[in-house]
Amino acid sequence: MLAFNLIGFSHFNHRYSYIEGNRLLVAFADLLKRHFSGDACGHFTKDNFYAYTAHDHLEERLKDILKESRQINEGRNLAIRIGVYDAGSLVYEDIKKVCEYAMVACNNNRKDVKAHITYFTSQNRQSLELENYILSNFDQALREDWIEPFYQPIVRILNGQSGNWEALARWRKPDNGMLLDEQLIPTLDRAGILYRLDLYMADKVIADLKKMQERGHLELAVSLNLFSSEFDQCNMAEEITRKVKKSGLSPEFIVIEISNDNRNLNADKIREQIALFKQNGFSVWVDNFGERYSSIGLIKDNAPVSCIKFDASFIKDPDQKRSRIVLKKMVELAEELGIDTIVEGVENTDQLLALREIGCAAAQGYYFGQPLPFDQAWKKWVEGPEANLERFSESDYYNSVGMMSLERPHFIQETYNNDLTFDDPDPVLDRYFKGTPLGFLEYRDGKLYYLRGNEGYTRYLLSCGSVTKEEMEEHPFATELKSVGPQFFKDLKGWIAEEYWKNHKTEWHYNVHSYPNNLYVEGYQRILSYNPHTDAYALIDVLTSYNANQVYQDQARDDLGVTANFSLSADQYRDMPLPFIIAAPVYQEKRVVDMQYIYVNQAYAEIMGQSREKLLGNRMSNFVKHKLAFWIKELYGSKDRGIQKGIFHSKAGHWYEYITASASVPDTYSLALINIDEQKRGEREIQRKQATTNEIVQLSEILNVKNTDFETAINQTLAKLGQDLEADRVTLMEIHGDVARSTHSWQRPGVAEFSAKQQAISLAKATVSLSKLDLFNEDSLFLTDPQAIAASFPQLVACYGDDYQLNNSLLAPFYERGELRGLVAVENLNPALNLDFNDLIELTADFVGAKVAGKNLEEQRDTDVLTKLNDRHPYLAKLNFYQKSQTSRTVGVAFMDLNGLKKANDELGHDAGDKMLIAAGNLISQAFGRDYVYRVGGDEFVVLDDQSSRTEFESHCAAFEKALTQPASPSISIGAEWCPDSHYLREAVERADRKMRRQKNDFYKSHKRYR
Repeated sequence: MLAFNLIGFSHFNHRYSYIEGNRLLVAFADLLKRHFSGDACGHFTKDNFYAYTAHDHLEERLKDILKESRQINEGRNLAIRIGVYDAGSLVYEDIKKVCEYAMVACNNNRKDVKAHITYFTSQNRQSLELENYILSNFDQALREDWIEPFYQPIVRILNGQSGNWEALARWRKPDNGMLLDEQLIPTLDRAGILYRLDLYMADKVIADLKKMQERGHLELAVSLNLFSSEFDQCNMAEEITRKVKKSGLSPEFIVIEISNDNRNLNADKIREQIALFKQNGFSVWVDNFGERYSSIGLIKDNAPVSCIKFDASFIKDPDQKRSRIVLKKMVELAEELGIDTIVEGVENTDQLLALREIGCAAAQGYYFGQPLPFDQAWKKWVEGPEANLERFSESDYYNSVGMMSLERPHFIQETYNNDLTFDDPDPVLDRYFKGTPLGFLEYRDGKLYYLRGNEGYTRYLLSCGSVTKEEMEEHPFATELKSVGPQFFKDLKGWIAEEYWKNHKTEWHYNVHSYPNNLYVEGYQRILSYNPHTDAYALIDVLTSYNANQVYQDQARDDLGVTANFSLSADQYRDMPLPFIIAAPVYQEKRVVDMQYIYVNQAYAEIMGQSREKLLGNRMSNFVKHKLAFWIKELYGSKDRGIQKGIFHSKAGHWYEYITASASVPDTYSLALINIDEQKRGEREIQRKQATTNEIVQLSEILNVKNTDFETAINQTLAKLGQDLEADRVTLMEIHGDVARSTHSWQRPGVAEFSAKQQAISLAKATVSLSKLDLFNEDSLFLTDPQAIAASFPQLVACYGDDYQLNNSLLAPFYERGELRGLVAVENLNPALNLDFNDLIELTADFVGAKVAGKNLEEQRDTDVLTKLNDRHPYLAKLNFYQKSQTSRTVGVAFMDLNGLKKANDELGHDAGDKMLIAAGNLISQAFGRDYVYRVGGDEFVVLDDQSSRTEFESHCAAFEKALTQPASPSISIGAEWCPDSHYLREAVERADRKMRRQKNDFYKSHKRYR
């Protein structure tokens, strides 16, 4: 027995329409009939099919079906999953169960979106028994409270405290067994009743929150889990909002966690529900982010999501290094978007410390506690010795530290203290410190604690002995720093008093960390925030360089330039991304003739293309030739002039900003390089956009000059575009039917005009080339490969003479009412111009297309000139709209024909015929409303009434037929039809037309036929 299912059929209907979905079902049914007899296969419900067959070569035959299914329905199809129940290897049961077993196998792995075949096993039978137990006892479980929420804390990594619990469903079976939420959800979701469980859980969570409120400890929010498929079953946002309002609780105490598995669902519905939750005051999180095929679409589409929860696989994956790199980049992305991050499945301290180094805001897992019933959770995490609730009033303090990126930091304004302000963006932080060792510290009770930092900062703390790995594991949330000099504490107290409490604006401070091993580390610090509950201050610490005392030995220099010793070992900054050196002058007769590398980090060695070992101790002249005198002047000159800054362009083509200054060891000088390629590219991009905008404005002004005729405006526009782009030719081609005609062109002097045969091109031949280049899916194309152009447009290239070479081509289409109406093409432009060619040609095509459309609009309007009714174009547009629409409406249809028009024209003249048409149009409009009447032919009218009920429409028809009996009324044949589903509106119009023609034939039985 075989079961078949079309993967993603619901989404297919939403995207292409139910009519297209029905066509796909018929096409797949025909495929099954070709492989099995018509009696051996069938369509049961929705997108589920069954078939039975002999076992011979079954696997090969099923693979053939999967392969052929990709060719049906003209290529618009879906992947297929197949379930197989093999009666030869399993016990045969009644046919109903056999079909059920095959479908269970078919649905066994619904997360696999690729075509696949699954065989029913004994494990499937156990799963089916569990599923039957859940579904048959679900109502009783809800009535008798077998299901209850278990709570697990979500812990902020910064302080080890919890401001959120997650509610997880647990089903206590009467036999003392227990079912977990991961066992319940798939079954209830497939049955379409998962929303009932989650609404039940909402009631339970609200009741528990009310208990917290009564006990005076409502300090945390509880997360409710929703699966995105529920939004097609119930308006969950409306229902949960109603329940929370009724309870009197604030929605800030309920967090909505949405499972991110939305591959086969209506994405618009999901975004709509998220927006409703947010509008009603709820925070919305994305759950299981990164699990298998989960989508990033909600984040990309700017859905109002405040947090994403990463799946446990990121920290449990066997390829741990690769997974953590991916997680780090995703966390950086979330931080830049202002979105919090949580990682599930934390089980040990190593995982927790790794997450702190990556920059994750919070974590969840058995390391912090397993899920517990409410009373036990309350005793353990609220009242007991392990109580770890974070006060709401402390959230701003921890957010100011916890939500700042470790790689691209920016300051977050304290919301509880609006008097403290920061520059946004901060010029020092934004320009110099991104990517450097950076950490966040807390000062309280006269001590300094490490809260979080990036990998470079953590390595620095460990290498200098300020903390040990064991201390960090024992105190992972706040590790006390040892060996901090007393001067730093004295300075810090002064900053707090002067800046935080007096001026309400903190500043950056240069400082030096000193350690017992004679290591001095230079850096910058700044106060970030204050916690009034713990009297603690958070500050940021950014390291910039080592003091030289550990790197150099104190030796005298002689006149030959022999300098101090150097060392490679004491260098935890070798991986700092800013190129950095310390150099000493080489003297000859008391004159500086060279510089010697005393300290070199890895970043500098890389831009020089050398190893650090080769550079250290060597002279700069061995590696820097043409700018040696410049660097001697800039480095040694900082001795008298202080810090020097400048910009230079390297031989390799890179731009750098440099800073030189005296180092801490006498007669040594430091150099730091900051790559500003991106800044220079940005400046060039700004210039490019400005030039492009100016060009577009000028072209627009030409097209919109008053009292300029169409031909003049188009020719001047093409000429200016061609001259400014230094092109050979610019062409406007308009499409009429299956032919694209060159209606206007400009060519550079000396370039031959179009040949006669190039004036008109068959679209039937060109469409294949255009489709290959994806022109119909792109706003423009810039082709720069002559061979590719020749292969794609042989018709065009064949029209040119032997002396003309088509090197590049810039194309942009323009449309009218959704249909391709023409192209603007530029040939052999100068690609070195600093212009956005695609943006320029797209907007030019839009402007030219609008001009062409305006000309066409003057020639042909949507309103019939004679009767002032809608003409055929809006009539066809409405038919197409309803055919493609995802929603359906009822429509009243009437097809009418004016009898005797030809006789009147022949005997009384066309003026009389026109009067008859106007009278007919007025009569029809009086009965049905002018907005719904269309003149679709010489004497034919159609009514499409999509606002009236069936009773109202039939009343309109009766009133119209009564009006026809009045003296001097025109004679009109009518056929009326009621269309209950607008997807089939065309068929309804055809039936109304046939009815009208039968009535018209009856009319001509008693009147002479003139047509």
